[in-house]
Amino acid sequence: MGTVIHYPVNATYIGNFKLLIEFENGKLKICDFKDLKSKELRSFSDLKKEEYFKKFFIKDGILKWPNGYDCAPDFLYDTGKLADIRPRKPLIKLTKHSVQ
Repeated sequence: MGTVIHYPVNATYIGNFKLLIEFENGKLKICDFKDLKSKELRSFSDLKKEEYFKKFFIKDGILKWPNGYDCAPDFLYDTGKLADIRPRKPLIKLTKHSVQ
């Protein structure tokens, strides 16, 4: 039996070098990339700049940046923290009004 690899289908920047990533199985995970700022990335050093970091995209199930840097789907899925996102309660209570 082969290993199942879950791949990202959507990603949103949520601040401080963190991405909220939705996987094909419906799971939402938060992946924290703040450690990139302290690593020696040589040709990928532009990823340390927040404005450039936010230029990520998903192509063929892989999270990528324009400079060629990418992250393996299994790494994202295994290291991401399960997002605890719940629907918000309505701010107002809706009631029925009769119109006469």
